[in-house]
Amino acid sequence: MLWQKELPAADLVIRGARVLDPVEGIDARLEVRIDAGTIAEVAERIDANEHRVVEADGLILAPAFVDPHVHLRTPGREDEETIASGTAAAAAGGYCAILAMPNTDPVVDSAVTLAALVETARREAEVPVGFLAAITRGQRGEELTEMGELADSGAVAFSDDGVPVASAGLMRRALQYASTTDRPLALHCEEPTLSHGGHVHEGRVAAELGFGGYPSVAESVAVERDLSLAGYERGRVHVLHLSAAESVDALRRARVAGVTASGEATPHHLVLTDDAVRSLDPNVKMNPPLRAEQDRLALLEALRDGTI
Repeated sequence: MLWQKELPAADLVIRGARVLDPVEGIDARLEVRIDAGTIAEVAERIDANEHRVVEADGLILAPAFVDPHVHLRTPGREDEETIASGTAAAAAGGYCAILAMPNTDPVVDSAVTLAALVETARREAEVPVGFLAAITRGQRGEELTEMGELADSGAVAFSDDGVPVASAGLMRRALQYASTTDRPLALHCEEPTLSHGGHVHEGRVAAELGFGGYPSVAESVAVERDLSLAGYERGRVHVLHLSAAESVDALRRARVAGVTASGEATPHHLVLTDDAVRSLDPNVKMNPPLRAEQDRLALLEALRDGTI
């Protein structure tokens, strides 16, 4: 379930925008009428009547976006972000709904913590917001959370985003438990004994700059494991922030085989490679790291064909 505060419905006519709707096959300069917050008409010319007119020359009007991987930093780091500021930013950027990750302080691993977030969202959220709860207590990978109770309290999914569930046995039990709640697991796929906490792709750039490498296989073997377990348990999984061509191939094969799985990629993994690390800009240090051009092209192709 998604929550937000009550907002007034708008009566608008938007003029002059380039209207894009891939589902309807629309790409044209059109006018759009909105009645009480609902799109009522799309045409070349619309009589405004009592509606407020928005002049949108030079702008693009498209269906709103949904971001399923947001860090609101609430609770614990409200100095960085709050539900109010995060959802206001989402609305300004054209997002109609967001899902917030549970790696906060404290971690969203109890019904009490989740209920407090839900109540805050009802008071402050500018767009609908849903909350994921942790797979394991404290995201320590040792003990499962009470997924049933969390689902009843409104958790939309479960994730230990930021850290992997290292134990295959625990991951299997998580899939079994999550299946009773009809909620998916959103998985950070990383084999820590291979990544060694690295933030630079293991390759030519890392070698030239003298950085310890984070090989793509550290991601892909974890993706393969979790997809295999999901297939065996008939579970639902969403693979977070894919970065490697091998991971994309694994997801595509799993979907063809009938596994209920989806995946995502970040904008920066779609447009940048590890060559950006040469700038030594700390903003290009991330987990998973920026990878090689072949990985970037694989992500783009997966986005085009619907794998991502």
